[in-house]
Amino acid sequence: MLAYALLPLVEYVARLRVAGRVLPRIGATTLVFFIVIVAVMSAWHFAAAPMGDQAHRFGVNMGRYLDELSAFISRGRASLEAGLPPAIGQAVDVAMTQSGTFLVSAVLHVVRTTAEWLSHFVEVVLIPILAFYFLVDLPVLKQELVGFLPTVVRPPILRAAARLDRIFAAYVRGQLILMAISGVVVWAGLTLLGVRLALLLGIVAGLTRVVPIIGPVLGAIPIVGIVFLQSAEGAVAALLFFVVLQIIESKVILPQVVGYHLQLHAATILIALLVGYTLFGLIGMFLAPPAAAFVRDLVDLIAPRVVGAEPLDPT
Repeated sequence: MLAYALLPLVEYVARLRVAGRVLPRIGATTLVFFIVIVAVMSAWHFAAAPMGDQAHRFGVNMGRYLDELSAFISRGRASLEAGLPPAIGQAVDVAMTQSGTFLVSAVLHVVRTTAEWLSHFVEVVLIPILAFYFLVDLPVLKQELVGFLPTVVRPPILRAAARLDRIFAAYVRGQLILMAISGVVVWAGLTLLGVRLALLLGIVAGLTRVVPIIGPVLGAIPIVGIVFLQSAEGAVAALLFFVVLQIIESKVILPQVVGYHLQLHAATILIALLVGYTLFGLIGMFLAPPAAAFVRDLVDLIAPRVVGAEPLDPT
């Protein structure tokens, strides 16, 4: 995925001429990685201190947040039970208790999951190294893979592979752009609203955006909940902010950064997300939309041949 994100930059730099000569691909890849590393380190230099401070404050206040959440649920339960018959009131009491337990468990699950991801330090270090070698040797790898294909089946397989490459590349780059936009916009918006932990919550919003459609909702729920514990008015403003952001993102930004490559209905994407999560977990959810789009185009390529007609051009 990192290689897909950086591939356009590497291809562009590799076409540049330095002293009348084309820059070698290894030189282009090295230059791009150097620029990215400098950019990441600069961003980390400016964001590490406030992010660490906000994470520390969130950890310190975690117990208070959970107590306030429990108190809010208790007040809501008492208000509901006051005007209800005993049988219904008892059912509401059970439902509210289970809801509170679920919310607390969800928060603790997020904390544990984050700690588990941070423990995979070796894998995180290996990712850029593998991406570097993949970008350097990509033309050679393509030639070797094509050489393994029989001449008879080479054209249709190459067409399908080219289509898969376009879909996946557009999707990965689009998701990374949306994650960056979401994180920055949420951080700026919450800062303007005077919300504490704005930077940390912006990072959460950006990371959860990796899952299409439901990702922004999953990110907005805990953020609005945390803002509610600080201010009820702020929570309403944050909720309206997320609604407007989701509308702008889905109607304006998403079509521009992903384009026509997916062309999937929201219901189709949701079904693909469920199937992907069932089979492969979070990674399956991330890869499900481009996989569904590729299957659709693959059927479009194969079906006309089966019935003896010319296939439609999926491009």
